[in-house]
Amino acid sequence: MARKIAGQRRREKPVAVSDEVVEEEVQEVQEVEVAKVEKKEEKAEPAASRRVSSVLTVSLAALIVLVLALAGVLGLKAWRGQEAEEARGAAANAGRQAAETALSYDYRTLDKSFAAARATMTPEFAGKFDETAKVAGELATKTKATVRAEVREVGVRDGDANRVTLIIFVNQTTTSTITQGKPRVDLNRTRFTMVRNGSRWLVQEIAGL
Repeated sequence: MARKIAGQRRREKPVAVSDEVVEEEVQEVQEVEVAKVEKKEEKAEPAASRRVSSVLTVSLAALIVLVLALAGVLGLKAWRGQEAEEARGAAANAGRQAAETALSYDYRTLDKSFAAARATMTPEFAGKFDETAKVAGELATKTKATVRAEVREVGVRDGDANRVTLIIFVNQTTTSTITQGKPRVDLNRTRFTMVRNGSRWLVQEIAGL
């Protein structure tokens, strides 16, 4: 037996630890670490969700603005198209009446005939028409001519809400001393330019084709 030295502590014997205890401690450590990771992920998920939600909200708002803008553009185009279509129809009706009025006259009532024609025209074109009407009136008086215009067809060549170009097919039946009192029918094709003047459509130009 070894002798005990004074003041020397008695050395404790090492405690034996089983493998099962070690495994349990390792498992506990692992569970703690997993819990820490899951807690961090739980904190990160709301922030990520908020970011995704914010991005989706902004994208949806931008999409709505784009759709509304596109709808506005299409609506404006549709409205302008409808307005132009209505204008072409109104101009065609006015052009038909103007052609039959402006291209008809009677040597016995020239002033009345030409006044009715000028009423369908713009002031600028009415001034030009007077020059032609003066020559036509002199010839009509000499030949005792009467001219009756009848529109057969009106076509719209182009136009918008304020200006429309028409192609008008018109028959002019003339009776005079030149025709020996017998009606003569001339088949004419003319171009009428119509412009909007308030609620009316007036003739701005007449040209033979």
